[in-house]
Amino acid sequence: MRPLFITWEYPPYKAGGIAAHCEDLATTMASQGHEPVVITYGDERTSEVRDGVQIHRVPASNSATNTLSWSMHLGHEMEKKAIELHKANNFDLVHAHDWMAVPGATGIKKTLNLPMVFTVHSTQKGRDGISSNYQKTIHDLEWYGTYEAEEVITVGREFSEEVKHTYDVPEQKVNYIPNGVDLERFDSHSENLNRNEYALDWEQIVLFVGRMYPQKGPGHLIEAMPHILDQQPEAKFVMCGSGATEHYKSIANSKVGNKVHFPGYVSDNELMSLMKEATMTVAPSVYEPFGIVPLEAAASETMTVGSYTGGMKDTIVHEYTGLHTYPADSGSITDQVSRGLEDPGWSDWMGDNARERVEDNFRWEQISAWTTGIYNQAVEQRS
Repeated sequence: MRPLFITWEYPPYKAGGIAAHCEDLATTMASQGHEPVVITYGDERTSEVRDGVQIHRVPASNSATNTLSWSMHLGHEMEKKAIELHKANNFDLVHAHDWMAVPGATGIKKTLNLPMVFTVHSTQKGRDGISSNYQKTIHDLEWYGTYEAEEVITVGREFSEEVKHTYDVPEQKVNYIPNGVDLERFDSHSENLNRNEYALDWEQIVLFVGRMYPQKGPGHLIEAMPHILDQQPEAKFVMCGSGATEHYKSIANSKVGNKVHFPGYVSDNELMSLMKEATMTVAPSVYEPFGIVPLEAAASETMTVGSYTGGMKDTIVHEYTGLHTYPADSGSITDQVSRGLEDPGWSDWMGDNARERVEDNFRWEQISAWTTGIYNQAVEQRS
């Protein structure tokens, strides 16, 4: 099969989890004999083949005044590129990822008469709400993507219900397929961590990985830090991610001083080393359709303390692969992080269990097969 991926981010350009999702899915499909093609954003027009995947980059307008205008212009450029490529070798379908891909993907669907699959990674309602006209327009684009698509994929089981009710999508049209993790990438990683840059020899690293925005809950973890240290003074909090870093860093330093470290954005290799070294990761998200951090931690044999919300209801099994907290509850975070720190043997056991569960349930080979099954359903509906 020759699917066309439309995504605004694809490595090395990445802002969140969509880039890694698209790369891992496309690369796995290529290894299984399919011919995935990716059209995505780039500073300039380029084409390459990497790991069996054709990647075409197109620029967007430098004069766009907001993300909506930018995505509309990017969609137009993507549509033109798709028409050019389709003339040389027909696509079987178009697969859109997130709302910023909807303008381009729906145009391609209609122009080339292709079936469309739409993966919803999150919703505007869940991220920021729909109180302004700007937010309402993004919400409407998400609805339009679910309306035009023959099949809709969601990355979380609970999130499927959110998508159905938010956009009034027929039940038979929505398919839950989880994210996955590339276990080989973690197993082959051997880069040593300069631990002294992050913590003293006797300190236990408590690792946060995510964008520094309220949705990811860094403020709730910061609120819990002094209370955790009262019980477990050997804890050292490492907060990795971009966003409103200085804002959260100022608050955290005022509460716990040098017991917290903000390295900012770290490379994938450094992050894997940190995950393997950490006693635990903490994912205090308020809204999380899936949440890749618990899976990446599990691949590193590290347990996660995460909110009982969205996808983390599935990716963390309480007291077996990690510990759940109540969302937006610093007291609950204090209790569960302290439980994990006071019994390192138990934490190691949960990390081992997490790794086994990922091997059984979240491999990209499985996810690719499920996705191509959805592709076949979409194609059959248009035949």
